[in-house]
Amino acid sequence: MPLGKLDLVEEEYIAESGDHTPEASRPVDNGDAVVENTNGHSNGESRVRKNEPRVPDMQLGKCRYVRLHDNVNYVAAAIILRNQGDDTEVLLIQEAKKSCRGKWYMPAGRVEAGETIEESVVREVKEETGYNCCVIELLSLQVQGSGWYRYAFFCEITGGDLKTQPDQESLAAEWYNIKDVKANKVQLRGRDFIRLIDEAVTYRSHGPVESIPRVLPISQNVAGLFLEFMIVKHSRDGLRTEVLVHKSIKDETYLLEEEQPFPTVEFGFEYFFAMVVSKCYRHLLEEGANVVFTPSHVTRIKCHPKPMESLAHGVSVRVYCQHKQSATKAIIRSPRYHWITVDSLETRQRFHMEQKQFRPSLHML
Repeated sequence: MPLGKLDLVEEEYIAESGDHTPEASRPVDNGDAVVENTNGHSNGESRVRKNEPRVPDMQLGKCRYVRLHDNVNYVAAAIILRNQGDDTEVLLIQEAKKSCRGKWYMPAGRVEAGETIEESVVREVKEETGYNCCVIELLSLQVQGSGWYRYAFFCEITGGDLKTQPDQESLAAEWYNIKDVKANKVQLRGRDFIRLIDEAVTYRSHGPVESIPRVLPISQNVAGLFLEFMIVKHSRDGLRTEVLVHKSIKDETYLLEEEQPFPTVEFGFEYFFAMVVSKCYRHLLEEGANVVFTPSHVTRIKCHPKPMESLAHGVSVRVYCQHKQSATKAIIRSPRYHWITVDSLETRQRFHMEQKQFRPSLHML
């Protein structure tokens, strides 16, 4: 089968999948609000669902269940700095694992079922460094395939003492000048966290803005894997910002009222994260990736791997997708969506769509 024909079939599947939801359970779009038809018939007793997710616009497979350490794994890591300028140091731990024993790395470890992502990183820092810490904001999300996610946080020390006695968690902890770390003067387990140090230095120089919500995982159970596309177009002069939204979002005032204003896809483990992005780009916009950059940042995450026995340890990620300024505004392929202008600076900042504001980075492997 020619490649073009294969792509068309796959895109048709994405477009049609939402129409195969059973009538008795599929919410009916009523323009301004989503109305739940409880029995598949119009009986005048439908319940209005405000501030609740609507049925996903697109579907690429489906997870029967998501359970931590069964079919999904989350890793929590911390970047902790002290001092300023040339004296800036990063807190590292000396690995106790047999495969990398004696080498240095950032504090990190697997999230355990029954704890939140933030609880996990606080625990790992305490076990591996001896320090107590508080989580300030998400720095980065790294995704491998569709079942492995690493959350790296900017954290600050709040108490405790530097670890001096080795155990199964780590052999030691130490502060190292970031220049020495970058110059290979420290024997590292890997160099993949060097960019996180740079991001942490940049983040600390600007500092969190109290009026803008920080990006931290929302502790909410998610029964599956979901991806939201916040596709933003900034004019060349920077005076106009537009975003692609569902047709139920009439203007920017609706953004703050609706839980899920952006195009959303549900996908199964058989589709890698990057593959989902590629297919949905082609489905949403006429030119696809030719007019929109690969998602570079995340602006919201829902994930709650507790209680331990839950089958809803999934994740919902909202990604920031920047429309190329040099390209004409993309033609939308589906009548489900349209562009709206976001004039309010407060709204743009709240959704982390301002050009120069901080957003956690996204890295897809």
